Amino acid sequence: MSHGQAIIFDWDGTLMDSEAAIVAAMREAYRQLQFPAPSYAEVRDIIGLSLDDALASLSPHIELPARCEIIANYRLNYTTRSESPKLFPGVERVLTELYQRGYALAVATGKSHKGLKKSLAGTNLGDIFSAMRTGDQCESKPSPAMLNEIIHELGIEAESALMIGDTEFDLAMAHSAGVACAAVSYGAHDVQRLKLFKPVFTLDKFEELPDKLDKHFHCGVAGQ
Repeated sequence: MSHGQAIIFDWDGTLMDSEAAIVAAMREAYRQLQFPAPSYAEVRDIIGLSLDDALASLSPHIELPARCEIIANYRLNYTTRSESPKLFPGVERVLTELYQRGYALAVATGKSHKGLKKSLAGTNLGDIFSAMRTGDQCESKPSPAMLNEIIHELGIEAESALMIGDTEFDLAMAHSAGVACAAVSYGAHDVQRLKLFKPVFTLDKFEELPDKLDKHFHCGVAGQ
């Protein structure tokens, strides 16, 4: 059993393999308004931020009304794509196992609440998350707001939580909230960037998580 321990996950790039779909939808949103599309790498770099913050970072030179149009186009492009992104291999099985072992599971994502609900609807994970915070409910990452609210909702101390993500925004958020962080090497940001935040472990495959958690919570931050 987890003894009141919580695992908080980013969504895109950590649980769901959605990078290519996000980048394609965003680049097309620019083209639809006759703006030069940002490169694949430029869009990948802002995955994890709320859409408002992502557009402000990508295109500070574009006036706010036009940025809002790009966001609206992006949402339509993403939700009407022909093929939905899938969870990474092993995610459903591992999360179900962790839930059955007594861990409290939560999501902290830059997606909108509506977008997260739609993504969850295509999985078998809808009932296993005890708390969720999205980019339109809280101040965007790397602010600690999402984690602070989740920790409060779960009624735990920061030392009993672990944030797992694929971007420096996820890990910086964890540091600001006083929460230990772990990284995945298969997401949007290069693992060398993530190592600057001193994650307690790095996952190369999601299936490695149960063993890594056992070692962390028995020997790591929560056990000190």
